[in-house]
Amino acid sequence: MFRCAPVGSDPHKFSVVLTAGGAMPVWSPPPPCPEHPDGHVVRDGRYGSSSAKRRQRYRCYPDVSNRQDYHRFTPVLPRDHVHTGEDQCDDCEELRGTHRGDQAVSRRQSWSAQVVAEALRDLSRGATYAEVSKRSREMTHRTRTRAGRTGRDGPKNWWHIAADWTEVYGPVLWSHVEEELCRQAEVAVAERDELRAAGKDNPAPLAIVIDDKPVAAKWVDASRKRSSRDIFAVLSVAELSWHSRGGEIDRQHRLRLARAYATSDHIAWKLVFDELGYVPDYIITDADDSQLKAVREFYAGEAHPPVVIPSMFHIRNGVELALFETAGTFTQQVSGGIRELHPELADHIALLSRRHLAKTSAADWTQWWDDLEGALIARSLPVERVRLRRGRYEQEVAAILPTIAKLPHLPLSTGGVEVAIRQKIEPLLDNRGHAFANLERTNRLFDLVVCDAHGLFHDLPHVIGLLRADSAEHDGWSSPLRAVADPQPADATAWTGRYSSLRDQLLVRELARAKGLS
Repeated sequence: MFRCAPVGSDPHKFSVVLTAGGAMPVWSPPPPCPEHPDGHVVRDGRYGSSSAKRRQRYRCYPDVSNRQDYHRFTPVLPRDHVHTGEDQCDDCEELRGTHRGDQAVSRRQSWSAQVVAEALRDLSRGATYAEVSKRSREMTHRTRTRAGRTGRDGPKNWWHIAADWTEVYGPVLWSHVEEELCRQAEVAVAERDELRAAGKDNPAPLAIVIDDKPVAAKWVDASRKRSSRDIFAVLSVAELSWHSRGGEIDRQHRLRLARAYATSDHIAWKLVFDELGYVPDYIITDADDSQLKAVREFYAGEAHPPVVIPSMFHIRNGVELALFETAGTFTQQVSGGIRELHPELADHIALLSRRHLAKTSAADWTQWWDDLEGALIARSLPVERVRLRRGRYEQEVAAILPTIAKLPHLPLSTGGVEVAIRQKIEPLLDNRGHAFANLERTNRLFDLVVCDAHGLFHDLPHVIGLLRADSAEHDGWSSPLRAVADPQPADATAWTGRYSSLRDQLLVRELARAKGLS
């Protein structure tokens, strides 16, 4: 006798058929017929030669009294394997009924949904296509693969197994996470608009932090000279969420978007903003020219365009760099040869902090620059490099001084998204960033990274349920493999290399033109 305590209902007891040596149920009903739910269903042999193991077929009698009228069918999602005349399944490590077993992730696939879900989880956390493919094959004892070159660890094209899963099943999980993120954004935008209409301040503003990471290819030429070149960039957006803790507002950064493009110019950033789907209140940036231009152009027609907050960390580093490039502003330390600014200049630079800026007016900010130039003139040092930084940063910071004083919990640096890049993005790029070539497949891989950042893979059964539900919605079928493969030139003599959509800068402009962004 067993006791069941379902969620939302009263507990009840039930009994099952037990084996002679344990308490595992060995009988289970066959799957119902999709055309005749009340029909009598029995097994009708096995079918299939393309999968690793033959699969179960069923026969349905709509009218039990008429044994001549029947039809055959297969479940929408076939089981990964079938054991006839056996109760013990070594693959499943448990006793299962003859009509039960791990389901395949979709038709024409010989991999179970659990294997695919575990593979997508590992890919989202930095495992390579080759590692995941090799592990999946070893775990399931698969020996078949496409013909191809053979390397130390097996056929060279094993990596395509995990790459295909990313291409086909990655969008299934991303659509689920993106739908929830868009719903949360709609709620936040509605609350903001209500407060704005009532003339009230928003204690939880919509703020994003943006940054990009270039990816370089390195090589040694014929003269044994080391060279490198940036081949694409990963543009990342982190959203800020607010939580009240002990009467104080606490913030949390969470990765929202990661997109790989051949360039990180303003056109690529406009594509990212378009995909974001809403107008944020604040955008924290490192004040890169392409990012600032993208914000100005993309949100030009908005009644309330976002306020750009330049990273004070980058501004401070920029001013320090201008001083270090000015001879006579620093001292030479004997130990380790470390350069340090003269104490007077170092103390002045230390004023670039939130605590000081929260009490600074526009006039005080102008005086800060005047005092810095005065300190250089007093030492008979040139001020040209500092004035270049002043011309770039003075007005930008002066415009946000009221915001800094009003919202003390708003970050003044891009450190949050940089941590996300270091923890989530860089593991995917270490020692293999140069190998990514397909734009669509690479971005679907980054979608999995965002899914993991939002905790999707913490509940693996839920992931399996999403994969099965999507396949069942399409009668068991999934998208075709290699649908996003880059077309290669037919005439190899007219082309010295392989085409890569990820490294095609013209493609970025074509995508922007198709969306009306350029």
